[in-house]
Amino acid sequence: MNNERSHSTSQESKDEPENFWRLVAQATTLGWNLMVPIVGGVLLGRYLDDKFGNEFTWTLSLLLMGVAVAFNNLYAMYVEHGGAEPSRKRTKNRRPEENKESETHEENQ
Repeated sequence: MNNERSHSTSQESKDEPENFWRLVAQATTLGWNLMVPIVGGVLLGRYLDDKFGNEFTWTLSLLLMGVAVAFNNLYAMYVEHGGAEPSRKRTKNRRPEENKESETHEENQ
């Protein structure tokens, strides 16, 4: 009995560092997926503004595009790690059910 308890404690201590590093890796990935498109858009936009003599047109445009890409990356990570279905799959799965409901509703009338 005492041997089993020490074995489970050593197993738990091995899982804790693995979970910690997995969490660190996920946080790092999240940071990169959010910041690279935004900062890259701003830097590329600033370069294009300087090259073509615009004030801030490219910078603002590519900043907004970078934000959109960052949110798309965030949603993709949520679907991948959160276990949620993408919204397109949910609507495809619902349509046959909605058709069945409308058919039964029509039959009842």
